[in-house]
Order: sequence, then C-alpha cells, then structure tokens
Amino acid sequence: MKKHQTLKQTALFGAAVALAVTAGCSNGGEEVSGKEASTANTGGKVKLELLSNKSDVTETLNKVIAKFHENNPNIEIEVNAPPNMLKVLAMRIANNDAPALFTVYPSAPSMRQPVKDGYYADLTGDKTLFSNVIPSFVDFSKTLDKNYTVPYALEGYGVTYNVDMFKELGLSIPQTYAELIQAAEKIKAAGKTPFLFPDKEYSVIRQTTAAFLGLDIPNASQLFDDVINGKQHIADNQEVRKVAQKVLDLRKYGQKDLLGTAQDNVIRDMAAGKGAMFFHGMWQAPAIKKANPNLNIDIFPFPADKAEDTKVAMQVGTALSIPKDGKNNNEAKKFMEFFATTEMAQMYADETGNISVIQGVKPNYKENKTLADYALSGKLYRAADSTWTPAMQDDFGKATQELIGGGTIDAYMKKLEDIFYNKGN
Repeated sequence: MKKHQTLKQTALFGAAVALAVTAGCSNGGEEVSGKEASTANTGGKVKLELLSNKSDVTETLNKVIAKFHENNPNIEIEVNAPPNMLKVLAMRIANNDAPALFTVYPSAPSMRQPVKDGYYADLTGDKTLFSNVIPSFVDFSKTLDKNYTVPYALEGYGVTYNVDMFKELGLSIPQTYAELIQAAEKIKAAGKTPFLFPDKEYSVIRQTTAAFLGLDIPNASQLFDDVINGKQHIADNQEVRKVAQKVLDLRKYGQKDLLGTAQDNVIRDMAAGKGAMFFHGMWQAPAIKKANPNLNIDIFPFPADKAEDTKVAMQVGTALSIPKDGKNNNEAKKFMEFFATTEMAQMYADETGNISVIQGVKPNYKENKTLADYALSGKLYRAADSTWTPAMQDDFGKATQELIGGGTIDAYMKKLEDIFYNKGN
C-alpha cells in the first residue's frame, strides 16, 4: 500500500474513533492546524506543542509545565486541547505535521492503526521513561505487545452515591450484586429514586454495559474477539444474555423518563439530591461536586455476584506519546520523564482525581480512593469494548438502547450476532 493511502486511512480512522473512544473528559479550546501549531525552534529556545484530549486537566498540566520550565528554560511547551482531538491528531499525522507530544488511550482502537503504520515512537524498554512507573502498568499500557506511550494515570467506572441519603436510610455499601438490588428496593420503598440513568445517550449505555460484560464474563474481550473472527457465535451465549437481563433489571430502579435523560441531566439531578446512585465514569464526581460543593458523595465499585470477584473497570486515561521521527523527541522525552516524577504525579492526581500509576503517589482524592485501592492492588479489568471498532461500539450502544426502550432479549441477541459475528475483516 502506498504511503499516502495509508495516511488517508489513518486520518479517516481517527475521525471515526474521535466520537467513540471511552474517554472521561470534555474537550475545549480552539482547533489549530498546519505549521502554525507545529513544533518550532526560535531564538535558541525549543517550542513544543502538547496536543491533548483532556481539556478538563489543562490547568493542572500547565502547572506541571511551569515547574518543568523552571529547570529547562530553553524548552517551552504549550497545551492545545481542541474539540475532537483524536480527529485533529489523525489529520495532523496525515499531513506530516505531528505535534511533539500528544495524549492517547493505549487500549483504544484509535491507537492500533497509527501504531501499525509506524507513526508513533516505540518506547519499549526505555528505562529512563518508565523507571518511576509501577511495573504492572507498564504492561497494562501496551499496544500490540509494545509500549508506544508512557502511562501516568487511570480512569474508570464506579457507582457514585449520595452518602447522606444512604445514612438516612441506614444503608451500607453493597458488597454483592444481590445487596445492591436490596439497597435499591429500600431506596425505592422510601419514595426516592435509586438510580439515575442517562439513557438518552447510547454512547454512555455502551460504556456502562461493556463494563458489566467485562465484570460478569471471564475473558469477555477474548469472547468478543472470537465472535468477531468467526470462531463462535454470540446469539445463544447465556452469559451475555444474563448481562442483558441485568441491564433491564437495573432500569426498574431508575427515573421515569429513561430515554429522555442525558448525562448533563443526571449530573444536575444527582447534585440536587434527586437520585441515590449513578453508575458511570469516576470523572463525573468532580462535575457533581462542582454543581453542588456541599453534597456528600463517594464512589464504590459496581459489585459482582460474589464479593471476592468484584473488580473495577479501568483504562489508562492519561498517557503521552511522541511521533516516530519527531525532530524534538529528546526534549519531549525530558518532559515525559519530568511528568513521571512522584512530585508532579502527586499534584496531578490530587488536582484531577485521576488514579496515578507513578510510584510513591498516594490516592488522596476522597471520592476516588476506594476505586484507587482496587485498581492499584490489581483488582481491575478492561471493559469488553476496548478492542471493538467505532462502528461496533456505536451499533452495540444503539442496540442496547433499543432493548431498554422496550425490545426483547431475543431480538437483542440476534442484533449482537449481526453486529459482531465474523466481522474481523
């Protein structure tokens, strides 16, 4: 395949995944393009662009950059966090204008094609870059069995809950799925809403249902890989059917207008004390606290059928990569190494609530501490959708939304067969 054809495919792939990645942040800032935003050397100083898909942490990143600049006055770094950053990154790579540094999700489909095409620097075995990363997370952040990124922090899923409401009703944190349903029954009997669901957004439904699949089905990713490659069918899979039933059972404890409720509505209603629980990304807790600083909330892991099987769905949410032949890779690596120091990683974790994978960092962020304890002790897993294509992710979310809207499980299972079976090519 000619190089320009591959570049175009990468750009198109990035454009699609920009709307489908499992990410836990909002995007902001002005989109910049072309050579105006690229790395430049002027006046003896090196200027590096850090292209970020995490506009919600830009303020903290700039603090890290300011500290770095104190020790490296000849290296200037500017954060650029445009909307649809992954699309921008793919287009920039296609135009031979890759930024000096960029954030990525190692487990997401958006990593694989650029890696296969050879556009990201292979960092495998770089002892300097990874010397302060917890070793297990060096492996956890691999793409196609190699390290093309340095991981700094995790983000994942949990049940955000109203602590004061739980205390008022004499409820303790559920340790099993059965206990979760019992708690929901008590909340409902008290005339309150147990769960808030943003079911207007099929992308959120996809994320949370994929998390259920990963929790309840051992090697869920392998199961779907086998189906995608035509090695087995999914239409009659009883484990997947059981998860579909769980999705429906939980909605019995939700608000009245499930399909008319968006994520922003849920955050607002949780902040107003209108719901007891909300299962989604841990990054929603700061948004709820911002809406109501006086609200007492916390997060617990969604419980498995057996307490000992409970784990948390996690991905590397903060990670930095560099282009394969970037002209300022040495300077970029200096910043990557600096960001991985315990001092900088502690500040990042404390201010953003992300779970650091840097050695010596303590999980001080109150709402995410329980999830951090699980993840850092190895009780974590990837949601089942981490290797699905963007089209599969979207179709799965829409199919599950139709199920919630009144569809049958039989029809749902047939749709999953259509979405996944033998689609490896």
